[in-house]
Amino acid sequence: MTTAELLESLASPSPDCRFSGFSFAIGDASEIRQIGSGGHLAKGSEIEVTPETLFDLASVTKLYTATLAAKLHASGEIDLDAPISSWSDVSGPLGTKTARSLLTHSSGLAPEWVEKDSRSATIESLLSQTPRLEQEGKLVYSCTGYSLFSVALEQRYGRKFDVLISEHLLQPLGLPRTTYNPDPARFSIADAKSPDEVFPFGLVHDPRARAMDGVSGNAGLFGTASDVFSFFSEVLTGNRGVVNDAARKELFTPTVTGEWQQAIGFRHQDVARLGARSNYFSHTGFTGTLLMVDPDSSKVAVLLTNRLQCGTTREQMAVVYSSFANSF
Repeated sequence: MTTAELLESLASPSPDCRFSGFSFAIGDASEIRQIGSGGHLAKGSEIEVTPETLFDLASVTKLYTATLAAKLHASGEIDLDAPISSWSDVSGPLGTKTARSLLTHSSGLAPEWVEKDSRSATIESLLSQTPRLEQEGKLVYSCTGYSLFSVALEQRYGRKFDVLISEHLLQPLGLPRTTYNPDPARFSIADAKSPDEVFPFGLVHDPRARAMDGVSGNAGLFGTASDVFSFFSEVLTGNRGVVNDAARKELFTPTVTGEWQQAIGFRHQDVARLGARSNYFSHTGFTGTLLMVDPDSSKVAVLLTNRLQCGTTREQMAVVYSSFANSF
């Protein structure tokens, strides 16, 4: 069964659907070898997904945040291993944390979070967090470190995080279909929410990113499979001069070990989701997205879906990820 056939069999209107629609791209960093899409924007919709359809990338956004961090570190603008108070206004116990600890889920910040209803309340809550001493240095996956890092960068540069991501990464690479807060009037967008959730179409699913006006370091980006492929081709090769060797080294050097090996952004040896392809560096997203790259072979694979439309569990989606990873 080809990759396209596998995904078609799992898309709506199949009675056993895992998502209403999908888009994927696979190839070498220099060229997409396979690309495809199928299904519909929402379960029950008649509008088909095309290669130009945007998907909510969810936590794959963290890889863009990590790439920006690596780029700024490589240029000497921030120091990943210095207290963030040395380059931002974050103070107190949080200010002693390093960006590397925030971006490798090892800072001691709790994974639990009570969502707020506004950007100001979310930032206030982020800045009042107290790291857990017993958790420091251990891999405990959490969105909080990425959210805090993006707030610290906004303090450092006096600009919104989406502007920083665009200026440093998306604009230089010419990726207009990768964006925060996409306009439903301009773009075809797959519906990321579950049928029982109620919020306007086209908004990011992640509640913290929604509270942050759609923009956070942990989630919020939307994109097409081909745009995501192009971005991570540059991360692998640096051929377009946006990601250099020093930044790349940070992204592909795990420094914390737990369920998987964790670099800033990327996971390595994520056996639970990639199976025999766990040698790839990867990340998944809550909405049903997967990015995987292999620095040794320069292979890139992108899978974008909207699993919540079919009520697919994380465990069920892990099987889909593994099947996809081993289909090419």
